[in-house]
Amino acid sequence: MNKDVRALCFFVGIFAAHGLFVLFAKYSGSSVSKDPGFAAHQACYLICMAYCAIYGGWLWANRADSIKDRVYGYQEGATVLTQFNCAFQVYDLISSLMYQTLLKNRDRVGHHVVAMILAFWAYHDSLFLYYSIFFFGVSEISSVFLTFVDFFKDFPTLRNPKINPKLAQLNELSRIMFAALFLSIRVVYWPYVSMQFWGDSIDALVAKTSAYPVFQFEIVMTMLANIGLTLLQFYWGYKVLLQVHKKICMSPRVSLDSKRDNSQEYGAIPACNKAVDLEKHDL
Repeated sequence: MNKDVRALCFFVGIFAAHGLFVLFAKYSGSSVSKDPGFAAHQACYLICMAYCAIYGGWLWANRADSIKDRVYGYQEGATVLTQFNCAFQVYDLISSLMYQTLLKNRDRVGHHVVAMILAFWAYHDSLFLYYSIFFFGVSEISSVFLTFVDFFKDFPTLRNPKINPKLAQLNELSRIMFAALFLSIRVVYWPYVSMQFWGDSIDALVAKTSAYPVFQFEIVMTMLANIGLTLLQFYWGYKVLLQVHKKICMSPRVSLDSKRDNSQEYGAIPACNKAVDLEKHDL
């Protein structure tokens, strides 16, 4: 099958699933019916990220020994992964522009544009397919749990421990898993893979042999994009650390005044409030 046709099929399939999830959420009669578009997006997001994470993690176990294989080597599995991720990036970009809940995170729009271009180059020119396994697959492991974090944030009644104790536990577990996986994969491991990517990219640019295809523009632009995306991971990681700091500094509120407003379940340790205004950095 033609590479672009397969990517288009993935795109149509994701949007078709989105439409079905919208109808289900709209007529479910639950709290998700208030924002069916966002609920449908999160359902599609979960499925897509789970696929990329599982398939990418399996492919990443197969190492490439030579620079040529890591930069120009063809891998059928990596090609399918980048085609799927490219289709997903287009879908997520359109969804971000359609739904106000998603549009609030403006940095995700720029991220999707860059990721879409890089995924297209990867599968269309068989460029950096090896590294695409990590950047479009392994790195999405934390995104699986981010799906639940964002979902429960938009539908707070579902995570109310008095109404849905099981879902409240799922929300807390998702936040812990997301923070742990994001920091370990995207903040710690990502720069390590990026350093190898940069070494191979520089070697490919300076190589004076016909054995290497000529994709100098794409290689240079991918290197520049990697800088921006790496800095974005550090920025997101900083926000995650702020939330970890906030969580550690929160303690159960002990009400000493029966007339006090009890609408908030937790109160913050004063010293933490002085350190940083964490609410401005809420994920």
